[in-house]
Amino acid sequence: MIRVGILGSEGRMGRAIVELASTDSDVRIESLVDVKNLLRTEITNKKVDVFIDFSSPKATVENLRILVEHNVSVVIGTTGFNAEELKILESAAQKIPIVFASNFSVGVNVLWKVIASISKTLAADYDADIVESHHRHKKDAPSGTAVTTGQILLDAKGVNYEDNVVFGRSGRNNMRSRDELGILAVRGGGVVGEHTVIFASDCDKLEIKHTAFSRETFAAGAIRAAKWLLKKQPGLYSMQDVLEFQ
Repeated sequence: MIRVGILGSEGRMGRAIVELASTDSDVRIESLVDVKNLLRTEITNKKVDVFIDFSSPKATVENLRILVEHNVSVVIGTTGFNAEELKILESAAQKIPIVFASNFSVGVNVLWKVIASISKTLAADYDADIVESHHRHKKDAPSGTAVTTGQILLDAKGVNYEDNVVFGRSGRNNMRSRDELGILAVRGGGVVGEHTVIFASDCDKLEIKHTAFSRETFAAGAIRAAKWLLKKQPGLYSMQDVLEFQ
């Protein structure tokens, strides 16, 4: 039995995790914390093995300081961190075990696994772009999943992400190099999440798409990560570690 706490419990992902965890006989929910409430009160009054955090960058950073103070592990699915916030997360991982991923879907993590191989193989002759779609309420763009996908893709090609990514295109001078990666974010309606990676040559086109039908796929991955994280040593882990990809 693992005792979990949910940070951001009133958000879309928080509610999905609560619903799924409630049906898991190996999980007991000990704490529900909304982003507007204080974690410190909860963590001193409840015994939690692992917290699952799908809140906001600001709330996650504040929560991390308290989790480190009390030596409690955490699974983080929050996206939209800036460079300074990521440094705080990395520093916290030196003291407590953390699983951090921009997407906890097993399908997306498989996509990331194969994208590296495909990108390396097609690098010389194919252009690459990523199109991602999400619901109209999503605050960050591009999605964390699209960013991670782009980083994996360009790293496999041996080129720097920051120097070669383009977020949308406009104007009259849009001749591209093979190393350029375009990322386009679409926001509308109730789309849970869809990511399409496009490789195109002068002769053909290859598309790889992942579509999330519900938030349960992310919730299931986060709960799986929480179970895996139990009794791990301090460190910054990914969902790839949880799935034990080689």
